[in-house]
Amino acid sequence: MTPSVSSFYVKARIAATENQRLTGLPKTITTVDPAVLILAKILITFLTVVLLAVVAERLGPKHAGLLAGFPLGTGIALYFFGWQHGEAFAATSALYTLSGLSSAVCLALGYRLVIRRFPRLSSLPLAIAAGLLCFLTSSALLQFLPANRWLALAVVVLVIVLVRSVFKRIPEQKQPTAQCHRVASGWFHSRVGKMLFRAGMATATILMITGIAEWLGPERAGLLAAFPVSFFPLMLILHLSQGAAVLSTAIKHYPDGIGSLVVYALSVSYTYPLMGLQWGTVASLLASVAYLGVYSLLSSKLARAQS
Repeated sequence: MTPSVSSFYVKARIAATENQRLTGLPKTITTVDPAVLILAKILITFLTVVLLAVVAERLGPKHAGLLAGFPLGTGIALYFFGWQHGEAFAATSALYTLSGLSSAVCLALGYRLVIRRFPRLSSLPLAIAAGLLCFLTSSALLQFLPANRWLALAVVVLVIVLVRSVFKRIPEQKQPTAQCHRVASGWFHSRVGKMLFRAGMATATILMITGIAEWLGPERAGLLAAFPVSFFPLMLILHLSQGAAVLSTAIKHYPDGIGSLVVYALSVSYTYPLMGLQWGTVASLLASVAYLGVYSLLSSKLARAQS
């Protein structure tokens, strides 16, 4: 750990210890059978992704991009960081998840730049490579940031504002046209196939991130926890089944949904040491849902005012 990270980690451990002393709660770090732990990760991730996929499917691509900001993969990753390594580790990771969310936005930007220039399906491997390269490059740079909440918040807000201004010019398209380059049939047109693909990819990613968290340390683990474990497979499905134009509509609204994750990661950095893992998770989820509710309400009012 760098000195700033080490300092924050120590403060978080002191706060967590004091919270345990005052509440009388046992330490969160839990020793369980590895098979049970893996099963818990699989069930929680799989079922959560399927539930959100059903909701997003009913609401359309605009809301799919917005709901992609719900603290799904990030929330699950940080929760298991706390369960396996303690609240201090998870709270420190949350600081880097906060800044790392800008890497998730950069992934969407890299993918969009490719499909805007090359809308044909043959560009799919290039779009995936560009998106992942943007995420990894951004994360590699962000790991050197000091462990400071307000600096991390400033970075992610700046990136969201800049990328949102770029995405603002993307035209809205909810349904594919005859000119769209897409695959007319396949498993990704099946409702069950799409859900299984999204849930399977998200589950595999969560297992990998939480499995190597201790080896990576809280900084790099936190940055990886920002990976869009649900939205990335959704992008692949939309690209294949609906074409680049419909996918671009979902990407356009992705930075708006990221605000919910920003609220969640910031909340975790405070609440885990002070409230413990369980109540800290509940409080952070409520804060995140409140953000989505307020944002949706304000967006609806603005749309009515402009119409």
